Amino acid sequence: MEKIFLHKNGVITKQGKKLTTSVLKLLGNTIEIDEIFTLNSFFMMVKKYPDLKNISEILEALLEIISKNCSSGFKTEELESLLFYKTIEIEGFPGTPSLNFYTTLKGVSNTNIIDLKFFHLENLLNHKLKLGKLKHVVFGDKEDVFQYETFYTLFDLVEGIAWELSFNFNPIECSIRR
Repeated sequence: MEKIFLHKNGVITKQGKKLTTSVLKLLGNTIEIDEIFTLNSFFMMVKKYPDLKNISEILEALLEIISKNCSSGFKTEELESLLFYKTIEIEGFPGTPSLNFYTTLKGVSNTNIIDLKFFHLENLLNHKLKLGKLKHVVFGDKEDVFQYETFYTLFDLVEGIAWELSFNFNPIECSIRR
């Protein structure tokens, strides 16, 4: 599987060359991200490569929220970074077993993993985005979770972040002021 590199400014390179053609043919490629890649870098990438908006209907709305609120702080002090990771979960004992795969975007504060649903999108933009290990959960046992090295494709990242942020849809102007 070929690897592509996602830069902080939203540019995608393959074999050191900037992508100038349609990004759709690279959706299955493994990604590597810049050490200082942020959530804002992700949205810059979606703007530079508009074909990515076809992956999720929510991306256009998220871009609109960001564009209307460019004067916000862009970073919450409650989080140190953002973590994007995969989970594989075995369920169904007793009963019919099933195997579920999904991606998740969470906040990181010290060693704690924090749900992002109560954070405004605008206040997450300047947090570094890191790719985490695959978490393996067996029969709902959240105490003994195994972790493994894994890879992510461009599709995994775009679809996964769009899905997770669809739950953070309240614009900052809708927050309750004290």
